[in-house]
Amino acid sequence: MKYTVVSFINKVISAFLAFVMGIFSSPVNPVTKDRPEPNTVSVYDTESADYQLNIDADDEIKDISDLLFGIFFEDINFAADGGLYAEKVANRSFEFTQLAEGDELYGYSSVNGAGLNVQKDSNDGLNKNNKNYLVVTNEKDELAGVANRGYLDGISVEENAVYNFSVYAKSLNGYAGKIIARIVCGDEILAENSIPSINSEWSKYTLELESDKTAYENVYLQVLIEEGTVALDMISLFPEDTFKGRENGLRKDLGEMLEDLQPKFLRFPGGCVIEGYDKETAYSWKDSIGCDEDGEPVLFNGVYGDVAARRQGINIWTDMNTTSDPWPSFMSYGLGFYEYFLLCEDIGAVGVPVLNCGLFCQMRGRGPVDMNSPDFENYIDDMLDLVEFCRGDETTKWGSVRASMGHPDKFELKYIAVGNENEGNDYFERYQAFLDAFNAQAKINPGMYEGIELIYSAGASDAINGGNYIKSYKYAKDNIEDGNVTAFAGAVDQHYYNAPEWFLKNADYYDENNYKRNYEEMTDTIYGGAIPVFLGEYAARSNNLKAALSEAAYMTGLERNGDIVRMASYAPLFGNVTASHWSPDMIWLNNHKSIGSVNYYIQKLFMNNTGIKVVSSELLGSEVEQPVLKGRVGVGTWYTQAEFDNVKVVDNSTGKTICKDSFTVPLFFWNWENANGGNFKIKGGKLIHEGTDMKYSDIGDVAYFGTDDEMTDYTFTVEATKTDGEEGFLIPFAVQDKDNNYFWNLGGWQNTVSCLQKMESGVKTGQILKTLKDFTVETGKTYHLKVEVSGTKVKCYVNDELYVDYDTASYAEAESYQVVSSDENDLIIKLINVTEEARTFAVDISGNISDSAKAYQLSGESLDDINSIEDENIIEIKEIELGDLNGKFNYTVPKCSATVIRIKK
Repeated sequence: MKYTVVSFINKVISAFLAFVMGIFSSPVNPVTKDRPEPNTVSVYDTESADYQLNIDADDEIKDISDLLFGIFFEDINFAADGGLYAEKVANRSFEFTQLAEGDELYGYSSVNGAGLNVQKDSNDGLNKNNKNYLVVTNEKDELAGVANRGYLDGISVEENAVYNFSVYAKSLNGYAGKIIARIVCGDEILAENSIPSINSEWSKYTLELESDKTAYENVYLQVLIEEGTVALDMISLFPEDTFKGRENGLRKDLGEMLEDLQPKFLRFPGGCVIEGYDKETAYSWKDSIGCDEDGEPVLFNGVYGDVAARRQGINIWTDMNTTSDPWPSFMSYGLGFYEYFLLCEDIGAVGVPVLNCGLFCQMRGRGPVDMNSPDFENYIDDMLDLVEFCRGDETTKWGSVRASMGHPDKFELKYIAVGNENEGNDYFERYQAFLDAFNAQAKINPGMYEGIELIYSAGASDAINGGNYIKSYKYAKDNIEDGNVTAFAGAVDQHYYNAPEWFLKNADYYDENNYKRNYEEMTDTIYGGAIPVFLGEYAARSNNLKAALSEAAYMTGLERNGDIVRMASYAPLFGNVTASHWSPDMIWLNNHKSIGSVNYYIQKLFMNNTGIKVVSSELLGSEVEQPVLKGRVGVGTWYTQAEFDNVKVVDNSTGKTICKDSFTVPLFFWNWENANGGNFKIKGGKLIHEGTDMKYSDIGDVAYFGTDDEMTDYTFTVEATKTDGEEGFLIPFAVQDKDNNYFWNLGGWQNTVSCLQKMESGVKTGQILKTLKDFTVETGKTYHLKVEVSGTKVKCYVNDELYVDYDTASYAEAESYQVVSSDENDLIIKLINVTEEARTFAVDISGNISDSAKAYQLSGESLDDINSIEDENIIEIKEIELGDLNGKFNYTVPKCSATVIRIKK
């Protein structure tokens, strides 16, 4: 229902008041300082500086994890096939399904009228994992055959570059002619070579093709025959110049970008891909090295792990509801666990594999695997066999498989993550089963298992206040024996994606006053625990400079708390500009080019300049004053049917009623146009929300109440009764509009908690720090709810019991952020300026340092700046010579910047 007349009157009144206030007020100009030019070092002077930074270089207060900053690879956004994996032929083994456009012939077309027929699931195929193959028939007295267009935006080639072509082929019906391989661009032949003759049994043939020119569009690989019939499979085209020159290797430009980061670890291969919708779509590390349906390694051509013996997988990110996807997400497994561990060696990172724990994707509502089933036992065996694959010698089953693949030496393995974003009792029980099996095997074979730790999931909750996070820690605490934390888990995996403002306001997230280092100090408002943190996935929800700097601000807190934060990795790593499933991403690419987002260069700045010790430091003067809470209030639901009555707002200073509604007369003071009214109606003297569905998933079904958006210092009361549904009530306050407000969530997270949340610029936070409390809304029970708003503070009551006592000023960003650390040679100062003005730091360093200093810096003209693949003006790291510094100096950083100063000890 809509109250257009009342809404119109309210708008007119609000506009008139704004006009009057505009007449009697004048704009306030910010105070500006006469600062030196950016990157100027000047005489120490606190009066002329914006901030004062005090550093005690001799006071090293904490160790920093030697694995702190790394990378996370998930096969999302076509990051593997069509991305990092250098194979240029799509659907090389003709195993695509009806999900794809063209089914088994996805990516292929006939050349010169050749007949193309895919033999499906044939006993005449290459092996038990690769049964499909293509029969090409040419009935003409001229060349004909098949062409492949490649992935997404197609095949690209460079002038004078060599490409390695290979194919499995056999002659049919006595074919005795040639096989010709060509790279063509339109009608122009860029490269050509031929195989003089082929056998009547499957054999592998290889050629080199050197391109005459550079071409990025309309490029095809053609495989042509003379008159007759042949069978083809595993049609492949690789650049000879792969990353580190590896056969079956990676795109060189992408590999080098990863190497340049100097990451300390690589988490792989996901992410949701390891969970899948079901068994068929869950990532299988054994499939990725060439095992059969029973998980046994397939011997092909005398070796294990040949790419032609790897079963194709279906990626969870593909569209499962179509039969003609132009960009389907299958997994050739050409980039598998073996190649991931090789990549780790090539870039100097520790591999952190993630395994399915017997749960399919809970975020997509999928169910668990029966713990008493053979399938569940297979998931546990996958973990134990992976240890042997990495750590076993050639006398062991899986160690011999690794050696057969070409790596007799053992792979480094320190961690195994059990599950991804899994939560609840289903997860707790399964993790315990994995842990018990791991510990039992470690007793039998202690040498092989020594030093390996399991990683435990905190679910997909927002930060340390997620409902599952608290439950997971309580479970961990109850199941740790004799105080041996690492016997339960080496790290707890936390994930969160939030607005840039969230990261700015939570730079102190893991500080000891918020995140304790042991369970005994945890309270209802202070969390933590003894298990180290693995921040496996995080990102601000944009690729612009503001988002990147907000992540940098947050990373100062990660480094400052490197004693409890063991590892942290931005996510996702790659995004293909032609077709992506998720944004933002660290690196963007097409078929021939790649660029680092601003976020990439922030990560590089930190990874290249991480200390080993935290140094004592204090920044004064950068705090931003938090505005008072003002705006309308409201009522709402989340998948719940409810009744509301006796709504009232009272002025705290005078005690007078500002507005009220008992729903016995026509409604006043309700703002329906700026909310989501959902299914509200008046019935029986109450405001009723009918039904348990809702219109918008981010803000629920809400209605806003009050005289205007300037209301402040008020007390809001309402009677609320749940009549049906899954959760409880939403009580908005300080509402400017539906994209900017706070709200009290009662019965959230499957009707388990009470907490505050915030909508900011259309992005919703999870549970806000220090507001979480266990709470369940009972159906049929009336709750008297009260919200007191005063200045920057809010108190929330249920039946006169205090549930929330929170000062929003404690959830406030700053203008600038810093952390100071040291390594063997240097004092490392990181300064993050998130304003659009230059800022001067008065730096006072006590302790033993030299005068020699150098800076590395990333900056832009606006917080909206972004790196794009079309733009050559990339924001990246610049090196700045600072010359000699003494222990006291002023330093001016540019606007919108992140700066690292390295001073020799």
